[in-house]
Amino acid sequence: MVLNEAEGVQYELFDISQLHEIAAMTAETFARFEPVTSSLGISLADFADFVRLLGPKIEQEELTVIARNQDTNQIIGAMVTDDFAIEPPEEMRHLGDNFEPLWAVLDELDTQYKQGRILPKGEYLHLFLLAVDHRQSGKNVAKNLVQTCLENGIRNGYKTGIVEATGVVSQHIFRKFGFVDRFEAPYKTFTFQGKPVFESINDHHGIILMDKTLV
Repeated sequence: MVLNEAEGVQYELFDISQLHEIAAMTAETFARFEPVTSSLGISLADFADFVRLLGPKIEQEELTVIARNQDTNQIIGAMVTDDFAIEPPEEMRHLGDNFEPLWAVLDELDTQYKQGRILPKGEYLHLFLLAVDHRQSGKNVAKNLVQTCLENGIRNGYKTGIVEATGVVSQHIFRKFGFVDRFEAPYKTFTFQGKPVFESINDHHGIILMDKTLV
């Protein structure tokens, strides 16, 4: 289903037939530019498996938006989004040791956010993975993916957007949309099993959990 068109790019609701293409594009983007994936040495194949495991969940929830270049018909971006109140597949927790620090830092932030809150299904829009092909500059793809995703979430009754933004670029994008910093896990001080697993990250301060009231 086409949701939006802008600057030669079509924004569509995710379809399960697109999963392998999205997984490959997202894995390449995160391995090249996302600080946590790079620092943990998560391979392209393992990250693609991670995205593929989300496939059935995000298809059912109809919240994920993809960007397609209208000239080439290639998928050039994705805003992988799900319902924050519905647990992801348990298999994701068994992808390998390299993922363990990632789960630990996300769990720490999410636990802080959930403290004292009731999280009903259908209200918290979790903007999980924002990925854009690095060769597609100048088309505002990231901005339009987020915008289209938020509009789709509002149409589906979601009241709050939430994101764990890992780098300065994504943090800047979400702040421009009105997301507010709530909790942060600084890379230099976060430890996993007593080790500063993210200390090699220099150009980004930390993972920031941000939210925004949608309605």
